[in-house]
Amino acid sequence: METHEMEFTEHYYFLRMYSVDLNTARLAVKVLKRYRRADVRYALLRDLIVTYVRPFSVNKGRQSKHILSVKRHVPASMRSLHDELVRVRMQQFAHTDLTYYSPLTLTFRGPNGEFNGYGTMFKGYDYGALLEKLPHIEKLIAAVETSVNAELRREERESGTDGPVIPIPPEQKADLENLTEKSE
Repeated sequence: METHEMEFTEHYYFLRMYSVDLNTARLAVKVLKRYRRADVRYALLRDLIVTYVRPFSVNKGRQSKHILSVKRHVPASMRSLHDELVRVRMQQFAHTDLTYYSPLTLTFRGPNGEFNGYGTMFKGYDYGALLEKLPHIEKLIAAVETSVNAELRREERESGTDGPVIPIPPEQKADLENLTEKSE
């Protein structure tokens, strides 16, 4: 069997990966719905938010950096929820931002004023409130995934095999050839 290596723009390949991320986030919602224990639900919620937001963060390509367009892919009516998920991911789940946590350090002293150490208080996150929004989060993910997949189809129709050549490293090319042989 003869195979033809189709080449598309770097943007196309990112759209493909973003589609996988969004599908993974959507499936995480289904898994999350099956669990009742708070600790498991919170971990799954973090995972789905980090995965959902990944396309909207800076992603490095071989030629340039890529970020999925909020204007093109997030429905206007869902932007406030999207912005909340991005903020939580960027400030708390994937980073430790002081602007989010707003820590306060306290000195603990005994009854005679002797020093007993320091304690730090900081803002946490209300997972329960976010879990209540799960049906809306699921709709948001589905809407963005549908939009990304529609753009993928447009790219495929318009680009065909005429996109700029992006070389596939030899190791990956060998892996692809092995997969082709196994599927025949």
